[in-house]
Amino acid sequence: MQMKLKFLSYVLIFGVAWVLSCSSIDITPNPINADTNLNNTVTIPSLVMENMEGIYKLTDGNGSLGSQFVCKVSRYRVSFFSDKDGIMIILKYGRNPVDNSIQFSGFWRYSQTSEQGLINLSVASGDGASDLIQNGNATKLKIQGIFGGAKPITISYSKPFSIYTQTNEFIIFGHHGIQTASNPPYTENSLKAAFHAQEYGLTGIEYDVRLTRDNVPICIHDPGVNIRLTKKGPLAGNFDQYNFQLLRNNIELIDGQKIPSVEEVLKVVVDSTYLKFVWLDIKGNPGVFGYLEPVVRAAIASAAAQGRVLTIFAGLPSDDVISELKAQPSYSSLPLLCELSIDCAIENNAQFFGPRYSEGLLLDEVDRAHANGIKVISWTLNDKNIIHNYMHNGRFDGFITDYPAFVVYDYYTMN
Repeated sequence: MQMKLKFLSYVLIFGVAWVLSCSSIDITPNPINADTNLNNTVTIPSLVMENMEGIYKLTDGNGSLGSQFVCKVSRYRVSFFSDKDGIMIILKYGRNPVDNSIQFSGFWRYSQTSEQGLINLSVASGDGASDLIQNGNATKLKIQGIFGGAKPITISYSKPFSIYTQTNEFIIFGHHGIQTASNPPYTENSLKAAFHAQEYGLTGIEYDVRLTRDNVPICIHDPGVNIRLTKKGPLAGNFDQYNFQLLRNNIELIDGQKIPSVEEVLKVVVDSTYLKFVWLDIKGNPGVFGYLEPVVRAAIASAAAQGRVLTIFAGLPSDDVISELKAQPSYSSLPLLCELSIDCAIENNAQFFGPRYSEGLLLDEVDRAHANGIKVISWTLNDKNIIHNYMHNGRFDGFITDYPAFVVYDYYTMN
């Protein structure tokens, strides 16, 4: 009887695990703002808007979105990250040429739930808009508006980021894209997730790499077609059974996008974002580095032609992948990350070491990595308290996370 119960418990555990692993992800698209307050506005260069970055405080109105905010500016958006529950406010912007005000239109959303809504904000000329546009000075900014129907809010510039955060780069990687653990706005490993990643506070993305039958490197995590990532369709089995064009014609991701090639993802990163890092997590198909190398080198050259420094590194998660790397020795001149150990990183001349967060703070290993010129990226940190602990008590150079809002707020409010 005891053996039977034990067997049934194993079956139950396996069944639950199978259901969880095969269940589709609940995509929560961002709410669509009609952007009426952007009517008749003109473009403001992102280089001007970058002067907005800093710490802001709630100075009037409803506080349900938080009381203190980190402001970051990406290529096309201004984003605020709240001290409350990982709330993000992501905004388009434009200048009204009639009154020289700055108008904002966008949405707010929680990190770990599906709760979200619309928000419209503005800065009057006399409340700092003219000073920002003409002089690059954000210190007088007072941003006012409404959200949630008719809730008023006023947030004002408080102070710049600390000297520490201004002079020490911390790399924030999105795990397969944006917020992929719960209610993501886009399917993981997708083009839209790459395009919008920086708006969510990311400085890098971590995407998975597999090969198709005709040796096209694609970005997809799971080895085969399943309802977790893809809609039901005519194909079944592993992705490496099919040519890329056949997958393109017959497979849709759960939000309607197509499985992207690595080349397409890197083109989006180079041409449409200011992301600084791409971590390509290699899943180990035979010959993968030979087919990946020209794609990566072309993307690096394209970024350099635009005056950008983009670091694209291949992740080495296993001995099998390292063996594939050794079969394509020319790839070793490109950036690499080893997940296995600091010894592995040193032996393979990797510029990065990526330990799992569950291994702890690894203070001695991190110090040894730094002594060898190696940056250390811990993964995957999703718990707010662990993020805070590892940020303040560790010596890591970056994290992978599904909830970048927690990391952004914690890092940019450090003294």
